[in-house]
Amino acid sequence: MQFKAQIRDAKAKTLRKQNRIPAVIYGQLPKPINISLDKKETLAILRKARRTDIFEVSFDNETFRCIIKEVQKHPVTSDIYHVDFYKFDPNKHINIEVPIVLKGEPKGVKAGGDLYQPRKKIALNSLPDKIPHEIVLDVTNLEIGDSIHAFDLELPEGVKIASSKNFEIVGVVGKSKEELAEEKTETPQT
Repeated sequence: MQFKAQIRDAKAKTLRKQNRIPAVIYGQLPKPINISLDKKETLAILRKARRTDIFEVSFDNETFRCIIKEVQKHPVTSDIYHVDFYKFDPNKHINIEVPIVLKGEPKGVKAGGDLYQPRKKIALNSLPDKIPHEIVLDVTNLEIGDSIHAFDLELPEGVKIASSKNFEIVGVVGKSKEELAEEKTETPQT
């Protein structure tokens, strides 16, 4: 996916009135480059894009391969206010957050437990071209009391967890004594 940009020559407020979105490219560059993007084109690209996609940003006969580090939105209108692009070195590892997608219905949930997922994303470290778009976890065999931690993940070759902590990603918990007592009182007896 490619963004066609222009060097930013006006203040952000003025650009927004002209249906342009202020942006910046930083990272493996001598200094950050302030650019602007066409609003309509940018919205169309971002609707289709995933957080882990690699983009080409072109302007003045130059093209940079980048990832999006941040999309800032207006707090009231949710309009895109600013986009931060990170120009990476294709030979150096980068850290990036990747979504965690759960697959299946846990056995523990079928037995009356509750599924909880304290982590919806995980920070991974990898070469830019090796970044997975998502991590899919099959939770079908999780029983009550079971959980999956960061170090349990099977990651593609060359991809590592960015943290040294083995935090919990998903688990199945049983119901508390109070919840079980509540259910018994709510169930009509025959």
